Amino acid sequence: MLTGDIEPIDLVSVRATVRRALQVRARPPRVAEVREITGALRGHLRRMLRVARSRVEEVERGTTAWIQWTALIHRAQDDLDRVAGSGSFAAAVYMDDLGRTCRRLADCLDE
Repeated sequence: MLTGDIEPIDLVSVRATVRRALQVRARPPRVAEVREITGALRGHLRRMLRVARSRVEEVERGTTAWIQWTALIHRAQDDLDRVAGSGSFAAAVYMDDLGRTCRRLADCLDE
């Protein structure tokens, strides 16, 4: 877990949710499952973004590390701002996108 002034993030739970989102399935996931996983991923992403924003403040502006953190923060915020298209396929694709962004952000926060 990551701690500090910001609420702790349970990276084990984040990664478990990411695995559920990105698992290979024989058939498309049920709508209820997509909604559940998407909601969990959005919550994880919001919490991780708060930590990432505090981390980037500690990095020297203009460095490679700062650019990478800033790009990842923008990607995560874009994913949160985006609305899944209509239909179950679009919702599943959005869930997949959130899963990949959560995985990358969790990996960076765990370094």
